[in-house]
Amino acid sequence: MTEADTPVHLAHFSDLHVTARRLGWNRRDFISKRVTGWLNLRLLGRGYRFRQAAAVAVTLTNDLKRRPFDAYIFSGDATALGFESEMREAAQCLGVADEGNPPAVAVPGNHDYYTRSAWKHGWFEKYFQPWQVGERVDEHAYPFARKIGLLWLIGVSSSTFNFWHWDASGEVGLEQRDRLQRLLKQLPPGPRLMVTHYPVSRSDGRPERSLRCLRDWKEVVRVAADGGVSLWLHGHRHKPYHHSASAEIPFPLLCAGSATQSNL
Repeated sequence: MTEADTPVHLAHFSDLHVTARRLGWNRRDFISKRVTGWLNLRLLGRGYRFRQAAAVAVTLTNDLKRRPFDAYIFSGDATALGFESEMREAAQCLGVADEGNPPAVAVPGNHDYYTRSAWKHGWFEKYFQPWQVGERVDEHAYPFARKIGLLWLIGVSSSTFNFWHWDASGEVGLEQRDRLQRLLKQLPPGPRLMVTHYPVSRSDGRPERSLRCLRDWKEVVRVAADGGVSLWLHGHRHKPYHHSASAEIPFPLLCAGSATQSNL
C-alpha cells in the first residue's frame, strides 16, 4: 500500500465550554460582556447544560488515546467566559501538553476571545500552543498548516473580540485572508482541510443571523476554493451536521457540534 492509499484517521471535536471554580474576576470584567455571559451560565440554564464539561472532556481525551487516530482537530470554544483559569483547565482536560498525543490543530472560538483582555493576552495561543505547530507565511499565529500523511490541515482564526454584549459574530479579516491565500499557494500538493470555529450556514442551510455569522464568509469561501480546499470543518453550532458541495460553496462543510453539552 502506498502513502496515497493509506487512510488518515482524524478526531474532530469542538465547543467544550469548560469553566473553572475560581475564575479570576477583575474590576474591568464587571463592565464587560462577561457579566451577561455569567448570568446566562449561572441563572439561565447554560451552566446546567455544560455542568459536566470538564469531566466529559477528560473522558473524551482518555477514549481518544485508546484509538489509533492520526491527528486531532479542535475547532474552538474551549471556555465559557474566556478566563485564563478556564483556558488552563480546558487544556489540562484535553491533555494538550501530553507528549504522547498525535499531531493536532486547534483554533479559537468566540468564547475564547470573549473580552478584549482574553484576545490581547493570547491565552488560547498560550495554552494550546502544542496544537498550533505548523507552516506559516510570517510571524502571525494564523493561518497555519500542519501535514498529516499527504493531507494538509489548515487552521484559520475566525473569532474576534466583540464589544457589544449581544454580538457573537466573527471575521477572518482582510489581512488573514491574504495570508491564507499565500499559504495555500505555497503548500506542496495534497488534500486540504480548513478548520475554523464559525460556520458558513446553519444546519438547515439558511445563512447565520447577522449577530452570529462569519461576516466575511463569502470572501473566505472564495480564497479557500481558489486554494484547493476540499473540506471545511467547524464548530460554533452545538449540534453536528454537514452540507454537501454546491454551486456556491464547492466543497463539503462539516460541523462537529458540541462535545460536552447535555440536553438532559
